[in-house]
Parts: sequence; C-alpha cells; structure tokens
Amino acid sequence: MMNPTRSYSIAHYTGRTDWEDITPLSVDEYLWLDSGYTPKVEVRLYYTAGRLHIRFKVYEKDPLVRYKEQNDPVYTDSCAEFFMQPLPGSDPRYLNFEFNAAATILLQIGEGRENRTTLSDSPAIFQIETAVNRVDEHSGATYWELSFSIPFDWLQSRFPGFKAEPGQAIRGNFYKCGDETPVPHYGCWNRVDSASPDYHQNGFFGELVFK
Repeated sequence: MMNPTRSYSIAHYTGRTDWEDITPLSVDEYLWLDSGYTPKVEVRLYYTAGRLHIRFKVYEKDPLVRYKEQNDPVYTDSCAEFFMQPLPGSDPRYLNFEFNAAATILLQIGEGRENRTTLSDSPAIFQIETAVNRVDEHSGATYWELSFSIPFDWLQSRFPGFKAEPGQAIRGNFYKCGDETPVPHYGCWNRVDSASPDYHQNGFFGELVFK
C-alpha cells in the first residue's frame, strides 16, 4: 500500500519576507540505511509575483564540500535537493535542483532517472545564497542553510502551461543526502517506498499548493 501523500501550502507575499514567518516542512523520513544519522532539516517556501523562493536549514556541523563546478556530483557531498514537477497532470517531466553547502548546483530535467538532460543555465538566475556553521540561538545547534529562488518566466520557458496562481498544485519532494559523507544518509519529505536509494521516484512526490 502506498504511503499517504504529504501536502504543503505555499504562502504568497508581495515582496521579500522574513523566513522565520514561514511555516516549515520537515525532511524527516530517513530510509535505506540504519546508521542512526538523521540530521534535522527544515524547508520553507513562499512565492512572489515573479519567483518561487526556497530555503533549506540543515542541522549539520562542518558539512562535506568538495565540488565547486556547476553540475558536479554534489549529491556525494553534504547535499540538499528539491525535485519539482510543475505540470503533474499533463507533463511527466520534472526538474532536480541539487546543492552542496557551497551552493554548487546540479540541475537536470527529464521524465525519470534515465536519459535526464543536464542544464547549464547560469546559477545567477537562481539567486543562490549559503552559509555554514551557524549556531541556532535557541537550541545552540550548528546548522548550514541554503536559499534560492526559481523565476517563473524561466520555469514557463520549459513548462509553457505553468502558472503560479492560488489553487494551482504542483508535485515535488525535498531530500537530504550525502553519499560519500562520513556517515552516508538519505532523507526525504514525502516517503519513497523503493528497495534501494532512489530519489527519482516521481510517483512518491508530495503535493505543493499555491495559496
């Protein structure tokens, strides 16, 4: 039996807002490896007239960062990922945005794991910002965070029928991984029921609804 699909409402703001005002979702389904390492990850989203804004807050000290060139295999470093399917009812393709803690991006598009197209669009388009080894003022825990935004005109150039408007639903998932970190781990927001690690399972994407 397939696990229940999680849903998250994306708030609308007219301009840049305080991230802490946004209700987070949690990447808290750690699967496939029984290492006991399950770093806390909070993700916040909101949208404005022109962009979808996303921030990962990852409670992980001294994240592994080796790759610095665009479309390097950042999933082997300490990595945060967002997979999104903008038109789930009519277009099976989805995007995978993957980042290490140095803001190195791996960006691809396709219908599944195989035969994905790697995109070389300038990372500047996505306004990526990152900071490491910050300390939470309430808990004292160390974290790193990464924020970026996706321009709707860029998204519409690849998915012409897409519109960001109230009631519009897309599908996606959020992940935390580190294939070659000292303690490999695989976390997700919406549970993926596969026998081995595989984030390219769009049948297990959750629902993201524009408010």
